[in-house]
Amino acid sequence: MPLGARVPTLPSTDDGKVNVRALTLALGLKRHREQHFYNHAELTGLVNSIAEAQGLRGIKSRNQAETEDVEIADRIARVQKERGDLARLLAEREAVIERQRREIAALREQLRLLEETGMVVRTAAIR
Repeated sequence: MPLGARVPTLPSTDDGKVNVRALTLALGLKRHREQHFYNHAELTGLVNSIAEAQGLRGIKSRNQAETEDVEIADRIARVQKERGDLARLLAEREAVIERQRREIAALREQLRLLEETGMVVRTAAIR
């Protein structure tokens, strides 16, 4: 059958997911047995493979999406924290570089005076 002409035979929700409760009832099982579709990987995998062939989202697809969203949010938080740490480190390094530039300029000026006059310039505080 062409992909566009397929009609799912599994019970589904309005948003295209497998309706486990309706599937349990369609199989003639009691409602409390629907937990087995969630808890047993064999059943979940079997139903999900059929659902995928029918163009539906499988059992636990919402949980997987939420888990992925949480993982992505955690990664974003880690990256932002790391970015903040790197920005702070960069600002500290720039401050050190600027202080060193000023010190180099002062030392060059002292060296120039020494070369011109032969006189040593005292820069430390007198004790």
